[in-house]
Amino acid sequence: MATIIVVSLVALPAFAQPEPPTRGVVRAVRDASVATDLNARILTLPFREGASFNAGDTLITFDCDRTQAESRAADAETSINRIALDNAQLLDKRHAIGRVEVQAAKARWDKAHASAEALRIRVRDCRIVAPFSGRVAELRAREHEMPVAGQPLIRIVDASTLEIDLIVPSVWLAWLRTAAPVTVKVDETGQTYAATVVRTAAAVDPVSQTIRITAAFAPGDTSAVLPGMSLNATFERPSY
Repeated sequence: MATIIVVSLVALPAFAQPEPPTRGVVRAVRDASVATDLNARILTLPFREGASFNAGDTLITFDCDRTQAESRAADAETSINRIALDNAQLLDKRHAIGRVEVQAAKARWDKAHASAEALRIRVRDCRIVAPFSGRVAELRAREHEMPVAGQPLIRIVDASTLEIDLIVPSVWLAWLRTAAPVTVKVDETGQTYAATVVRTAAAVDPVSQTIRITAAFAPGDTSAVLPGMSLNATFERPSY
């Protein structure tokens, strides 16, 4: 008598398929190189490379004695022209002066007021304050130097808010979505972290057929991670 063997095929669950690791780099969301067009000597640089600071702290002060003196002179000139304008308007009410003279007095006061305001702004520029809390990444100037206009003097970063820049094949867009999980391993520390995709670039590079994506670290302790560190990122392609 023949024996019949029945094989029952049970559908196995579909598992995500890991993709080859992709190289990436960590960057700070807030990273600024500070420059000035002020023609003045640097007086103080209170924070050195690696030092931490708070938002509103003074990063650089300049020797602005001349600018401050010019500002005081401009304020005095504004006051003189204000008096002249008030007098002209009073005489105009008494019909003792022509409208042209009143308009001229007003124009002189406007010019003096604008000049004084411009100098007040220049005086404010004599002190550069931190726009956010962070650390000094690079110091490119020294005290008592005369900086070149527009040349970066100090680079500051906020290492508390980091992102990951990655370049992946553009064909991954068929399955890669915002909020997709990513596992990253930082080269410099050897530590592994969880992350998620937060956005993709607006265009694909047609030559390399790649696209830039940005990921963010999942909540947790990332104090050992610094801007500029390199890493391997592993994605898992969902199976449907």
